[in-house]
Amino acid sequence: MKSGLTGPAAIDPLGLRARESSGLRILEVITPSHYSGAERVVTYLSGELVRQGHEVLVATKPLPLLEEELARRGVPCQTMALSGKWNRRVGFRLRGLIRKFRPDLVHAHLSTASWWGAWAAHREGVPCVAHVHGMSSPWWYRGADLLIAPSQGVRNYLAGHGFPLTRVAVVYNGLDPADFVHLPPPAEVRSALGLPAGVPVIGVVAHLSPKKGHRVLLQAMAMLSAAYPDLHCLCLGRGRMLASLQKQAARLGLSDRVWFLGYRHDALAVTQVFDVAVLPSVQKEGLGLCLIEAAFLGIPGAGSDAPGISEAVENGVTGLLSPPGDAAALAAALDRLLGDPALRARMGEAARRRAHRQFSLQEQAERTVELFQNLLDRR
Repeated sequence: MKSGLTGPAAIDPLGLRARESSGLRILEVITPSHYSGAERVVTYLSGELVRQGHEVLVATKPLPLLEEELARRGVPCQTMALSGKWNRRVGFRLRGLIRKFRPDLVHAHLSTASWWGAWAAHREGVPCVAHVHGMSSPWWYRGADLLIAPSQGVRNYLAGHGFPLTRVAVVYNGLDPADFVHLPPPAEVRSALGLPAGVPVIGVVAHLSPKKGHRVLLQAMAMLSAAYPDLHCLCLGRGRMLASLQKQAARLGLSDRVWFLGYRHDALAVTQVFDVAVLPSVQKEGLGLCLIEAAFLGIPGAGSDAPGISEAVENGVTGLLSPPGDAAALAAALDRLLGDPALRARMGEAARRRAHRQFSLQEQAERTVELFQNLLDRR
């Protein structure tokens, strides 16, 4: 498989240029299968680290959407063949890149990257930090010097699998408030989408996979049809479940009101038209970034009462939570929010204040660098 460097030439990928700042040199490694939560965190965090004066290179399997988003933020990207937890060539490729780039440390995301990233980093005398984005098998992260969890729920999960709490730090995923300032007016977005004027809208921004709970959301929407016959649902994201979800919507008589919009570069602009943002995951989430994006826009959330999501949404304050997989309970939560504009406004404003207070991208980057520096100082 061909590999190559994309993005600006601000960083010499061979690591031969003298450093231009006192910042850290960081090799971010990710092994994505699609552009979703973890990939977005890498994109946003890498861009902010560059903005704060650090040298960053992202090593990734080829994924055009990730490469495009990194380029938009001025982050160099090295595409490589990095597939396979049992493929030793992945480790050797990363060792070669570490020798050339000479990072202060490796910051690995997702299980394969963390497994081989730690293996390669340690053989080159470099520490490795693993970013555990969800509650996947913790075995693959055991080689890292430090683990970063995006929520207390993930930290507790890792502790339950034998990781000492002193080895796991919580750093909430963050967003840049500036990204929410110059969006097109919601009315303009509605018009561009072709949404009928005045209809209530709920939305979910998530990969179309079973664990995200789209089936539960469609069931809940069918239960709401009598009370809200004009309720529309916008589903942003790609995935292998598209055809089956379209068939389910047709069976439930929802085809004309459930719109599958695929991946959108303008997801934030589209999110503006949601009356309620929904994340009905049936499995545990790392955090629920789409709910935090909605919060920055002053939109309340409705989600599963599961670790991660329950930290993105403060139940009864910034939105409403319901048991995972319970379509009737989700329908009741949506009914309460859709039927009470004053409640939506109060919860939306509370969500906005909380988002600015707890989920700042600048704070995430600064806290991450602090952990990096502490690890380097200890070594």
